[in-house]
Amino acid sequence: MILLFRYNKLTPPRDSLSFKVINAPSSRKLTAAILLLAPATGKFYIGDTISISLLVNTLNQSINAVEGKITFPSDKLEVTSISKEDSVISLWAEEPVPSSNPIAFSGGLPSPGFIGTGGKIITISFMVKSDGNAVIGIEDAQVLANDGFATNILSEIIPTNISLSKPKDKIADINDNGRIDLVDVSILLTNWGTPKNQRADLNGDGRVDVKDLSTLLSKWTH
Repeated sequence: MILLFRYNKLTPPRDSLSFKVINAPSSRKLTAAILLLAPATGKFYIGDTISISLLVNTLNQSINAVEGKITFPSDKLEVTSISKEDSVISLWAEEPVPSSNPIAFSGGLPSPGFIGTGGKIITISFMVKSDGNAVIGIEDAQVLANDGFATNILSEIIPTNISLSKPKDKIADINDNGRIDLVDVSILLTNWGTPKNQRADLNGDGRVDVKDLSTLLSKWTH
């Protein structure tokens, strides 16, 4: 709040003093908050179930409401359940629904709010449907301070970026013909060293060597 005054000596009524009050925003900068998905990275296989937690880091600022949407590639991941157990949110305006994509959420908690570095909002369980890279993200999000003005203090969003692969016995089937045989060995040996065909790099270390050969032979079917 700013208080202005004016002294008027010349015009009637003389020797008058007037005041004006102006509301101005506080110069104190609120501490920012972070929304993050954990784990941030990982490697999983088709058929695996993955638990991804949405967390909030308030960086010493009290918050009382959050909202947003969780996005994911539905061709690679399927939501099997959503848990609100141990959530810092106690009042849900919009509860997250497993069947939706994106998964919308909105809720809050009474004063004094929440202050912390790893406040759990929800945990989402996904089943891996297909291989490839998958980004689970956050969009249209807000983290509101418990300051009486609903100030959005969200400054950073950290998504999850995971690698999805076929089960190891299927990884060894380089040509996807349902068998692990001399054809797969031939493809592997052709790509010995730095591979042109990344499928020949069975352990994903950037090289095709005796470790990949050993993995393939351990899965031999014909």
